[in-house]
Amino acid sequence: MTLFIGFLIGCAFGAILFLGGATSYRRILGTLLLKDLWIIKLMATAIGVGTIGIYALDFVGLANLSVKPVYIGGVALGGLIFGIGWAVSGYCPGTCVVGSAEGKTDAMATLAGGLVGALLFALAIPLLSGALIEPLSFGAVTMPDLLGISGIWLALPFGAALLMVAFVILRERAS
Repeated sequence: MTLFIGFLIGCAFGAILFLGGATSYRRILGTLLLKDLWIIKLMATAIGVGTIGIYALDFVGLANLSVKPVYIGGVALGGLIFGIGWAVSGYCPGTCVVGSAEGKTDAMATLAGGLVGALLFALAIPLLSGALIEPLSFGAVTMPDLLGISGIWLALPFGAALLMVAFVILRERAS
């Protein structure tokens, strides 16, 4: 049942990305050039609502957050690969799935490349562990743990700030 609910949420998110134009080349290019802020508004809304929702579910015991360990080398390398992939293809992982569902061949190529990259990473992780993970691993670090408070007390103002950015600050600037 949990997988089915996750599937439905993923379908809803994909529909929102599609309807919001997040797979449109013109929208993506406009966003990267900071001329069209609609996708930034869309993502700020999604992150704001998602942050509040996840931490609210965790606060009342309906979710169990599992934070992965922070390892700077792996994060830096992964961010570099992600950035290059987005710059070359014009898609991030979510939008390439939606674009593939639309039948866009460039999105399908991006999705295939991402899956091959994930497979190669899974095969290489035992070899990379000593170089990328262990030397700069800080464990499962979170701001709530560092501050000694429940995550909801950070999620509420953070989510509210993102929603304010989306609906107040970017209201006139999103085309």
